[in-house]
Amino acid sequence: LTGVVVNWVVPLFDLIVHSDNTKFLRLLTLLRTVRIIRLVRVFRKVLVFREAWQLIRGLQDSMRTLGWTIVVIFFVTYAFGIAGLLLIVVPLQSARMEVT
Repeated sequence: LTGVVVNWVVPLFDLIVHSDNTKFLRLLTLLRTVRIIRLVRVFRKVLVFREAWQLIRGLQDSMRTLGWTIVVIFFVTYAFGIAGLLLIVVPLQSARMEVT
């Protein structure tokens, strides 16, 4: 029922009223978030989903390590990009100077 309200009634209400007031839409987004949190609580309690919940918890617990991994990969890629640019551009510039 809430999905119908959010997807059908609210856009029609917005078209009819032509309001620029976004507080109402923010409230509905907050209510949707609360509904998802309630669903996660139920999901956590059901025994059938215990393994899936453990996978989610493991991913959640490793987020800090994954974040630092992304930072390291970024800096390594950046360093090799600069080194590659220097190795490619300098010989091309010297070859260009010889031609002209």
